[in-house]
Amino acid sequence: MKFLLTILLGAILGSAATFYYIYVNHADVTEQTLMRDTLTTYAPFLAEYINP
Repeated sequence: MKFLLTILLGAILGSAATFYYIYVNHADVTEQTLMRDTLTTYAPFLAEYINP
């Protein structure tokens, strides 16, 4: 069970890191705005941290 939780945590962190890398290095301003708006739609409590 501990192994599965470790794999799951790694998958979540890896996905988050990948999306952040794309956000910082490959997305233009319009795409960044869309990514921020989508994230704050599904997780509105993060709006105070990610909206400039």
